[in-house]
Amino acid sequence: MTNQRVVDPSLFAPDHPDCLAGARCGECGTVVFPAQDGCPRCSHRPMQAHVLASSGVVWTWTRQQFAPKPPYRPASGPWTPKAIGYVDLGDVLVEGWLLPADRDWVIDDAVRVTVVPAWTEESGDVHTFAFEHVEGAQS
Repeated sequence: MTNQRVVDPSLFAPDHPDCLAGARCGECGTVVFPAQDGCPRCSHRPMQAHVLASSGVVWTWTRQQFAPKPPYRPASGPWTPKAIGYVDLGDVLVEGWLLPADRDWVIDDAVRVTVVPAWTEESGDVHTFAFEHVEGAQS
């Protein structure tokens, strides 16, 4: 990850700039995102840091046609529909934006983690993760 300001630095793996940071239970092996201290399956504590895969496939998706309601923050400027999906990263399903938003997405489309502006403040853009289509990849 570059020196971009992000919504929450703990979402990103510090030594793997193209990956998200999850956690794995040392007792039952459950993987979660975002990382948390206790296992949701067996309650074991603590969870261990776990770097998620940088690519995966679309598990399911939908198109969000309306701006989010407070307290969620819409992207800067006029609202545009978003493609939102669950992406199978092998260990866990992660929800996020799918790019490009106007693509006719198909289950099992190949994607990779990317960082995009989420909104703009006076001090500049605030970034988040999203999943971008991998052109020509086998799904």
